[in-house]
Amino acid sequence: MIQNEKDFIDWIDRQLNEDLPTQIVAFNINIYESPFNIEIVGSSEFDPEDEDWTCSEDWVPESQVISVSNSIFGSSWEKAQDNILAMAKHYIQSSSKNTHTLKAAKAFAVGFVDGNLSYVQ
Repeated sequence: MIQNEKDFIDWIDRQLNEDLPTQIVAFNINIYESPFNIEIVGSSEFDPEDEDWTCSEDWVPESQVISVSNSIFGSSWEKAQDNILAMAKHYIQSSSKNTHTLKAAKAFAVGFVDGNLSYVQ
């Protein structure tokens, strides 16, 4: 379970430790509500004009979904997305071992499944 930013960083580093297919050009953190879970997926497609690029889940890590504490969820889905986005932005600016993977991507986004995306980069 992700209870704080350190847990988030450890989780995303573990996910990105896997061998990624060379055709992956963009990443998205999907947020699910009830229960509150997240996953990171990779896509071989990216179109800045069409958020449906996230539907092409061409890379999914082995341990796909992880639960997130209610304290991170906050009082609304908007607060939850803001909190996950903030942690993702801190991650990509950190010196964690796999930030280079996300920095090299065409896009890195966060969003609720069937919702709008917020771009980390």
